[in-house]
Amino acid sequence: MSFFFLSRPGRRRAAAPAIHTLLFVLMGLVLLAQASVAHAAAELRTLIDADGNPATGCNVATPAGVFQGADLAAVTRIDLAAPDPVGDVSREVCQGGALVPDPSFVPLAPVRWPVGIDAAGPLVDVVESYTRLLSPPVGARLGFTASTTDGSLAPSALLSVDGSAGGAAVVLTAAPSPALSVPVLGSGGLLLLACMLLFTTYRHAPVRRFAATGSVLCLVFAVGLAWAAIVRDGEPSDWAGVAPVATASTTGPLQIAAVYAQLQGSTLHLRYDLDLGVRDGTPHDDGPYAATVGTALPVPAPGVLANDTLGSPAMEVREFRVQGATSTTPVGGSVGFAGSTLTVNADGAFTVGAPTVPGLFRFEYRARNRFKNGGWGMATVAVAATPVVCGDAVRAGSEVCDDGNTVSETSCTYGTPTCTTCNATCSGVLSLAGGFCGDGAVNGPEVCDDGNNTTETSCPYDSPACTVCNATCSATLSLSGGFCGDGIVNGPEVCDDGNSVTETSCPYGIGNCSACNASCSATLNLVGAFCGDGIVNGVEACDGTPGCTNICTLQ
Repeated sequence: MSFFFLSRPGRRRAAAPAIHTLLFVLMGLVLLAQASVAHAAAELRTLIDADGNPATGCNVATPAGVFQGADLAAVTRIDLAAPDPVGDVSREVCQGGALVPDPSFVPLAPVRWPVGIDAAGPLVDVVESYTRLLSPPVGARLGFTASTTDGSLAPSALLSVDGSAGGAAVVLTAAPSPALSVPVLGSGGLLLLACMLLFTTYRHAPVRRFAATGSVLCLVFAVGLAWAAIVRDGEPSDWAGVAPVATASTTGPLQIAAVYAQLQGSTLHLRYDLDLGVRDGTPHDDGPYAATVGTALPVPAPGVLANDTLGSPAMEVREFRVQGATSTTPVGGSVGFAGSTLTVNADGAFTVGAPTVPGLFRFEYRARNRFKNGGWGMATVAVAATPVVCGDAVRAGSEVCDDGNTVSETSCTYGTPTCTTCNATCSGVLSLAGGFCGDGAVNGPEVCDDGNNTTETSCPYDSPACTVCNATCSATLSLSGGFCGDGIVNGPEVCDDGNSVTETSCPYGIGNCSACNASCSATLNLVGAFCGDGIVNGVEACDGTPGCTNICTLQ
């Protein structure tokens, strides 16, 4: 399509270059907005012998044999993971006996568009595409191939009108079909056309701008309605009344069932009917998953999808609901479940927060891919009550006690005089005693135990020597102590004259004296013999008799 901009004299002429620049920038933005990173999963090739001469061009090996004389090839890539799977259209030309990319080929807008899943029947998908020929075809022959970039599906080819090895060649008819309206411009082209029409109307229409704006909008609306049915979108109704140029009876993933080709000017419009390997997944019931009251249940991916038939592309969880609920929750959300909450993720992982109610609980999840509706699967979670386990330190059920073990202790731990413990069956409480420093028995880490928590400094009275224990029962002490006869008044003593004898008299020469009895319990007042007492005793030779000296010796 060509657009002619007529110039008018006057001051508006100078603005035309700027407007043109703006339009070209707008065109670039439209194309850029519709572009996406190429990441093909499948490739469709239309091999074109433009001059109808097998002796010229490239020979291309295909699963159906060798296609001879290919001058160029139209390449269309399909990435089922992309929002618009079809696109990344390119052209290859024959150089040096091989098909190589043609850098002069510029894709049309839009650069990507939808695929028609099951649009031509069950497991027959529709891919629409195009290419531009380098010169008018003269008896051009066509061949078609389909393959995957990773080799995951067996490639196929259609080189004859009926798919047989000896069938007639596929010949391109140059005359266009009047019944066919094949997409040329998409939404980007329509937007660009609107801008051009708006500029032309403002620049040249001899009407007021308000009226011009209305006229342009009406025109764009009319053009949009006329072109809405011919946008490349995988919809086979665009090809109503057009017969395929080649068909095949083979079925299966990546097998080509039919190809339609229509030439309009230098643009060759193509429609491939084939099985792209898109399959619906099948969810299967899951569980029961075992959970316990009070303990969260995290189930990692693939979770509920682990036993499902995922289909192609692999389906994901889209929504879920508790069994019996009338409303659904998108993945990533949470709903009440087993007295707690349930969260389900797109990858099949789910988490039940710590349940508070025992029982059997179920939830349903819907799994699907972008092309198939998928179905509902069910998962069951069995929540058990908290188990009664004697020895887990948790008193539950019929337990009278639970001290964290299954032993009937016979004493308290060292250092604890008294305690209560639980018997081996958690059916009774035991009142026990335990050893400690000061109980008079050596036990635990003790070296000694003298029945107290005192570090003594001496022996008890009347014990000249003894051994005792310190205050922590960690060492033995050797001590001495006071006693009657040691010459020191201590303990219960009244007196202590250094012996344990009860004296009866004073020593000779002392008339009067005091002494301590044998038990140091009383002081005795005694008398003793002496020279001059008239009694001969001690060392005396005489005492008071004639001839006796004053020292009681004889003269």
